[in-house]
Amino acid sequence: MKDVKNNKSIYYDIYSEFYNVNKFRELKSIMHHGDNRLNHINRVAKLSFLMSKKLGYDYISCTRGAMMHDFFTKSDIKKGDTKYSNFLKTHPNIALNNANNYFDINEIESDIITTHMYPITKEKPKYKESKLVCICDKLVSMYEFFRFELGITYVFAYIFCVRTLL
Repeated sequence: MKDVKNNKSIYYDIYSEFYNVNKFRELKSIMHHGDNRLNHINRVAKLSFLMSKKLGYDYISCTRGAMMHDFFTKSDIKKGDTKYSNFLKTHPNIALNNANNYFDINEIESDIITTHMYPITKEKPKYKESKLVCICDKLVSMYEFFRFELGITYVFAYIFCVRTLL
């Protein structure tokens, strides 16, 4: 039980840096995978945090990179960029630009942000933390897209997996 409280404290210390930025809080008002973008980011970041900590990776960079992987608002998207396939490929660079404008980021965090859409984008993740966030983003996205279609069994399985990683 002590580890769970300690993990929550560590995670929310990392999270608080982001939530104190107004532009980041704006993500709560943007729809993303049937929910809001802030909830999506938080799910990816929590899963990345837990898994990276369990695996002995750089969990701080992993969590911070996950917090910034979809850090963009409607005002950041070009009005002419209406093709979804273009958007999938360009939004990591938009998120990286915002991350650089609002936070001090390291090389691992930068790689996490720019490569989280692999293989849709051509650039492969260089670091194990980048690969982990890429996988966590896919898992969380699948959960978000299919949570209603897959029914309650999948939701319980997801919760159980996340709880056991604590």
